[in-house]
Amino acid sequence: MTKYLLISALFTFSLISNAAGPRWDNSIDINAPDLTVSAAAEQCHKSLINAPEYLEEWCEKAYEMGYWKALVTLSLHNGDGTRLLEEAKKRVAAKEPKAYSTLAWLYGSGMFVEQDINYAISLYKEFLALDAELPNPLVAAARFKLANLYKSQQNWLAVNEHAKYVIDHSPLAYDKERAVDLLELAKKEILIKNKSLNKN
Repeated sequence: MTKYLLISALFTFSLISNAAGPRWDNSIDINAPDLTVSAAAEQCHKSLINAPEYLEEWCEKAYEMGYWKALVTLSLHNGDGTRLLEEAKKRVAAKEPKAYSTLAWLYGSGMFVEQDINYAISLYKEFLALDAELPNPLVAAARFKLANLYKSQQNWLAVNEHAKYVIDHSPLAYDKERAVDLLELAKKEILIKNKSLNKN
């Protein structure tokens, strides 16, 4: 199962890498004094598919410069999520909004940890309850993930609630389309359950 998840994650990152621009830029000097965090982060992500021989040095460089999500790429590359898990936990403990989705992804998918759907759900709920101004795209993304996690538990009322939110608020057409599918499925399952209860 973990091997399948790792392959899926690698495929997703390959799409991100190819969509981000040129396949690889050999002209960027890792030791250049004017190297930006964004440039280092981009080289880190692109190297996963396009230049794996340079991945560790670029991702370590990006991490040193403050881009902690470089640990995601490093973990996918070497199959060890220890540093990523520790970093995500530390940042969630500090209430850093963007860290919640990473930690929830790890537990929700079972990537590098034992899968724990309930904990993943609790992380997204804690994120939504943060006393902070949360960007709408992050909120909509969390709601979309919640709808899918609740689907795995067959909690159709919760799927219905979060799918509706995504349809009304997500800026992403793909998420909206998937949310419509989730909403239709939830309504169907709720109807079946109600009919069954009425017969009894």
